[in-house]
Amino acid sequence: MSPGIALVVGAFVVAWLAPALLERAVGGVRDPVAVLLAWWGSLAAVLLTFTAGVVLLLAPADSVEGWAESLAHHCWLAVRHGRLPAQDEVLGVAGMVAVAALAARCVVVAVRQWRSHRRSRQAHQDLVTLVGETLTPEREPVLRVPHRAPLAYSVGGGRGLLVVSAGVLGLPAAQRAAVLCHERAHLRGRHHLIVAFAEVLAAAAPWVPLTRRAPRAMRLLVELSADAAAVRACGAPAVRAALIAFNAAPHPAHALPMAGADVPTRLHRLQAGEPGSRTSTRVALPLAAVLAPALVGVATTVLFCA
Repeated sequence: MSPGIALVVGAFVVAWLAPALLERAVGGVRDPVAVLLAWWGSLAAVLLTFTAGVVLLLAPADSVEGWAESLAHHCWLAVRHGRLPAQDEVLGVAGMVAVAALAARCVVVAVRQWRSHRRSRQAHQDLVTLVGETLTPEREPVLRVPHRAPLAYSVGGGRGLLVVSAGVLGLPAAQRAAVLCHERAHLRGRHHLIVAFAEVLAAAAPWVPLTRRAPRAMRLLVELSADAAAVRACGAPAVRAALIAFNAAPHPAHALPMAGADVPTRLHRLQAGEPGSRTSTRVALPLAAVLAPALVGVATTVLFCA
């Protein structure tokens, strides 16, 4: 088996098997940032490994330099003399077309979603600015809207916007502080952008499990990350009480609310204690995710050559 085919196989194997392993890591790893980095590392590694495999399939056997010119020359000779191209060349061309099509589709989907999100975000921001009252005009403005039920969410874009309802003012001070810390962690961590990127990849390649399951995982991981920031500032009891108080509260589609994704899982993790943030975990787990496609490719080569 050629190295190019082995890398392509490694990329496919990781793209199909990694989501289940990464979703299990959410329950086994205390640091949500480590799992978040591992998920993005897997996405990047699969794409780069697949592209590298395509390049090796198209490259001449003796040298990678000038592979594009050499490929064009071989294709011209094949057409001129009526000779079918080699199997590796056929696979390489198919892979190159797939990469180009995926890149173009990602650009189209990203532009379409960016425009849609910008319109809805601006319309929502205009509405809450009209009916609401600005509480803090600093970097992350907080708007209070006249709603009796506890309601809190953040909207990304520009400086970002944090919206709370009048019902929040009736909560204990510790819970109010936990809510504000949680939503400010979303804005400062650019969590809205992380989720938006995952949604673009899922819309561009919904047939790949790694991209299709990424948005739901990203929403949970950014919520766990914001929970961890709120716990460090306000304590786990305040964050847990705020989650219970805000569970099932309404929010806009593109916002990140206080109790947005998988509240039972978040409550369970808060019950288990303060989330950890070991440097070794943040390095080891993403590194393993990045190296996984190449290692699977090497193992495939050894297995078929044995």
